[in-house]
Amino acid sequence: MLDFATMKWLRRRLAHPALMSALIALVLTGLLYGDALSLPLFSDDLIQIPWLESASWSEIWSSPSPYGFYRPVWYSLWRVWGAATGGLRPFSLHLLNLLAHFAAAWLTGMLALAWLSGEGSRRGRASSDSASDRLPASIAILVALVSTVLFVIFPFSRQAVAWPGAVYNPLVSAMAAAAVICYDRGRQHDKSRWIAVALVLATVAAFTYEGGLMVGPLIVAVEVLGWLGRRWRRNRTWWPLAFIGLTITCYAVWRTFRGTSIGGFGLHLPELAGNLAYLAQGLVYPTAPLAQIAVDNSALPPLASLLVVAFATLALLAWSGLREGRTAFLLGLVWFMLFAVPPLASMEADWFALAPRYLYLTASGAALVWASAVGAWYRRAQERPTRRPRLAAVAIVAAAIGLLLPAVGFVRRGMRLYGMAGDAIWTAAAAGAETPPVLLVNLPMRITPHPRTYALGFEGITPLPQRVTAADLVYVHTGVRDGGEAVAFGIVASNDPADYAYDLHGREVGWVELADASRQARKVHLTRYGPSSIPLLEAGGPAPVAGATGEPLAVFADTITLREAAAECSVSGSVQLSLVWQTLTAVETDVTVFAHLVDRDPAGGTPLAQADGYPLLGMRPFWLFVPGEALLDVRTFPSVPPGQYAVRLGLWEQATGQRWDASGLPDGALTLQVTCTESGS
Repeated sequence: MLDFATMKWLRRRLAHPALMSALIALVLTGLLYGDALSLPLFSDDLIQIPWLESASWSEIWSSPSPYGFYRPVWYSLWRVWGAATGGLRPFSLHLLNLLAHFAAAWLTGMLALAWLSGEGSRRGRASSDSASDRLPASIAILVALVSTVLFVIFPFSRQAVAWPGAVYNPLVSAMAAAAVICYDRGRQHDKSRWIAVALVLATVAAFTYEGGLMVGPLIVAVEVLGWLGRRWRRNRTWWPLAFIGLTITCYAVWRTFRGTSIGGFGLHLPELAGNLAYLAQGLVYPTAPLAQIAVDNSALPPLASLLVVAFATLALLAWSGLREGRTAFLLGLVWFMLFAVPPLASMEADWFALAPRYLYLTASGAALVWASAVGAWYRRAQERPTRRPRLAAVAIVAAAIGLLLPAVGFVRRGMRLYGMAGDAIWTAAAAGAETPPVLLVNLPMRITPHPRTYALGFEGITPLPQRVTAADLVYVHTGVRDGGEAVAFGIVASNDPADYAYDLHGREVGWVELADASRQARKVHLTRYGPSSIPLLEAGGPAPVAGATGEPLAVFADTITLREAAAECSVSGSVQLSLVWQTLTAVETDVTVFAHLVDRDPAGGTPLAQADGYPLLGMRPFWLFVPGEALLDVRTFPSVPPGQYAVRLGLWEQATGQRWDASGLPDGALTLQVTCTESGS
């Protein structure tokens, strides 16, 4: 049993803002993003990982990546991480992103605590030396927790956390926060070693991601704000010059190896205005959903609605933060503006909106701005004897929860979409490894949910952009090369889910092109888009005809033969039908297949489900068969309870509705018996 002294020590430690902030960051990161650990790799991972595996250490540090980026620290970290975890595997890479997001959130909380707990210091004295100038413990904890929560829940971080290839965002955010904390500690206590650590962090950040070049200017801004806020014992120092020189040197090296500047995307004034609006939405994200509510319920356009909400929110934040948390508020604002410069100056508005991960580095600044205001509100409530501090705290917490719920829903909705797309990607990788090469039809390129949460920007996910290939997908996950090809065949993309829209991945093909591509594959798979899942279904593929013996099961109109047919029940209770069709001559009529699942009495049985349509799940009409060509046709009926069933199948003309006659089948239909048990059979 723990004695009283131990219990008291534990309570004191658990109430420490640093520990509470770490626990909140860990729990929220796990709740919001924990299911990322089950996701596959996607997007640019499918191109960058093969390059990294083939690149030497000298190439990593002396040449840009396949996309022209010079980020040697990131690629070096990936290589070391892969060596330590058994390879660049999905689980370990997603884990790295979650750990980096946790670290960035926790350090943001510690940064807010350090700067807000020192507000109000007197001239000539460092704020850390005056206990009377510190925030009360309850406010200090509140400030640390609020900033941590605001950072973790920042909705536009979703892409950067869920996608392993964007790990540089949380890494640089963590480095920037740590650098500011170290510099602040070094200046307050005249400890050069802390400032040297900040210098190292700024250097590493610059070579992790080009946005890290802003860490040097951020430290210079910290020096100016600290001087204006009288945080330092000794105002004069030459350290800012070292950070200025570091930034210039790192940028020169970056330009040397990349060969182009940051602002090389042809940005024009309309794009600049759009980017500013998108950045404003990120800064006021807790209230930003109000703009979309106004759009949905009025004639206001999205931009005007957002500007109204943004101006009102910023006025309230400035009125509160500048009155009682000025230095921390200004630090957050400067942080936000500095890390907004690269995307603001380089990204076309449409591209910026499609890549919300570029807002990640501004999240710490937004958290500081909001934490300053919240700390001021709570402190003023405590200082008024006529008010109830606890009631004020409850009101603030309730308001915060209400404002943050849309952001939580936004993140979770996106993670659900990643999970749905991930199921299709996992299946595609396994199929490509098992029977290469496979033809993958209608994989998800982009998925867009509706309704919207925010007035501006893309709110969906892009798991498979057109620049990646199915061969890359299969290789990265399984090591099998040339495992498949992806095509987009919109004719059979008939699914129309209520909750989202989707765009298809792969080169666009028509009937003839798809038939040619399917002949080059061993198996064909088709993506279906359901309300809660995106399964990749086996459709069939070329069937061998050389050496085939035995009479066919049926010959329809002396034109099409059914060589093989089998029906079996899976463990889930779904009935799968495997057919092998072969044409004897060219098919001139638009004929298709009927396949009905009926109950035990096949003669007068009750139809339970249908799987009608052309072979290959509707992708290969018989008029596209080459005479003599054989094709495996796989169809699946929905799950049924255990019992005895029958499948009736045959051919019919769509124009007349008439069944084709078949030799040996009086009604032109073949009957297959199937039994479904508790465990499937």
